[in-house]
Amino acid sequence: MDDEGDYKKARGFLFTYSCLVVGLWYFKAELTQFNLMGVTLAFAHRKESIWLVVALVNAYFWFRFYQRLPRYALCFDDAMNDLYDKALVWLSVKWKRRALKSLAHETLAGITPPPEESTVGWYSGEAMCRQILAENRMHNGDDVPEMHQVGREYRTKMYISVGYSYTENGKWVQFPMIVGMPYQPSRAITWAAKAYAVAKGALITPWFTDYVAPLLLGFISTCIALWRWWEVNFGVTVI
Repeated sequence: MDDEGDYKKARGFLFTYSCLVVGLWYFKAELTQFNLMGVTLAFAHRKESIWLVVALVNAYFWFRFYQRLPRYALCFDDAMNDLYDKALVWLSVKWKRRALKSLAHETLAGITPPPEESTVGWYSGEAMCRQILAENRMHNGDDVPEMHQVGREYRTKMYISVGYSYTENGKWVQFPMIVGMPYQPSRAITWAAKAYAVAKGALITPWFTDYVAPLLLGFISTCIALWRWWEVNFGVTVI
């Protein structure tokens, strides 16, 4: 258990206790006695309330950990924002691929004289929120909000583009051209991108395991303890 600082202590207590509760439930342990520092304590009265006490203690550790969380800890950090932006751009470009292709063909149709050959490809996009906030911060200083303080529409602004090339006087132009458009993804795309970022971030960044996972584990273990108390007292059977 990591004892460095109140936050790490709270996380250590919550994680350890929650794992113990889940283990007791999984192995169908009957809480009739408890070993404390080498002394075995046997419960003689109110045995039906033991799981309720376990749940209350678990809830205490959960709230203690939540109170010790650093400010904005549950908001995405830089690494998670990177994952979210990449997922958002990838999904948006896939979704608007046909519209981008049509935009490229419209641009090609306006070229005079019409090119003999043309090709369309190189789909890409860029999330604009960070750039916009950085530019605003240069002009307005600290009055500009952070990324976690802006609304969804502002946070998910992006510019998507497509590259195209064509022949001119029988030769391909030296550098491919790019045409694009601003795009505001739908709520469904933003939530899908966020879900992907959280799932991937749980594996490759410490944000999820440091802040979110202990809360989830503590909540689940508290619910398990309450369920066991209900089962013991009211004869609920697990299907």
